[in-house]
Amino acid sequence: MKNPFIIIALIMAVMLTGCTSSDIVLPKIENDDSVMYISHLKENAITALDLTTGREEKVSLPFRFSSIVEIKSGVYMASVKEEESLYEVNIKENKISPYMEIETGILELKYNRENGLLYTANGKTNNIQVIDIEKKEVLKEVRVGEYPSKMVHHGERLYVLASKSGEINVMDTSTNNIMNSFSVNERPEGLHFDGKNIWTGGHGATGELNEKVFAYDPETGEEVKTVTTGLMPIQISQVNGDSFIYVLSHGDHSLTKFNADTYEVEKKINVGDNPSFMIADGKNLYVSSLDGDEVFVLDKDSLDVLDKYAIANGPYLLFKGGVGE
Repeated sequence: MKNPFIIIALIMAVMLTGCTSSDIVLPKIENDDSVMYISHLKENAITALDLTTGREEKVSLPFRFSSIVEIKSGVYMASVKEEESLYEVNIKENKISPYMEIETGILELKYNRENGLLYTANGKTNNIQVIDIEKKEVLKEVRVGEYPSKMVHHGERLYVLASKSGEINVMDTSTNNIMNSFSVNERPEGLHFDGKNIWTGGHGATGELNEKVFAYDPETGEEVKTVTTGLMPIQISQVNGDSFIYVLSHGDHSLTKFNADTYEVEKKINVGDNPSFMIADGKNLYVSSLDGDEVFVLDKDSLDVLDKYAIANGPYLLFKGGVGE
């Protein structure tokens, strides 16, 4: 007769294959195509929301994500500002795993699928790290302005918003050198490149709350256009191939849509208390309301509210396979 302890050990080994003690199991909902994942700012947790049924599943985390970016279908890289680690979030294998060690202070991640490089913006060291994601190797550290909080990648340019020094640094991704820097509006926040101009928003000068977004020529740094949108605009986005620009403003709890060619505001709506993050897919916009404890689903053309979900304790970052910004 075989040793029963050996049999039990083999069964346990099979059950644990692919997982380690450091893995965190994601909340699981069977209908993967309709699931939105939501990280929270007011508790260390992540929620899986089925957008078809409204069903929610939540698990606790030992940290809060500061940024998350899709590496390939169903696989994401995430940062934690206070931790010396990047994490892989795999929704196909239903787990979160430590990926590689890195300096604390990461605020933003951008990934270039063409060259397989990950760019990290560190608000503590004021540099951009260029990482070969497959080799888990830091190729270069690039010094930028104070408190780099946002990045936009386009072609061979990486635009970096240094919010405390109020400047945009332009990095050539073929050489990983800074090729240009210019000053922008005071206390800037939000960053977007529309194919021609680079846009910022933000809180404005001390004592003068801002309600505009600003367009700059990325070559000369000249301010070329302003559009009045909402109070304290913090995120600026476009849906791929769309001629409209969407601006999320947390000062007056609004979402504004304006024409990228004429700069005319088409529509402005309320999106809950302190809207803080927005993503899009081909049809819809998804907005998290941090203090309203809600997630909105909106038609990208009409801005009509299609659905609204109650998500407790500060819903913040949203991610969903195959979406844009």
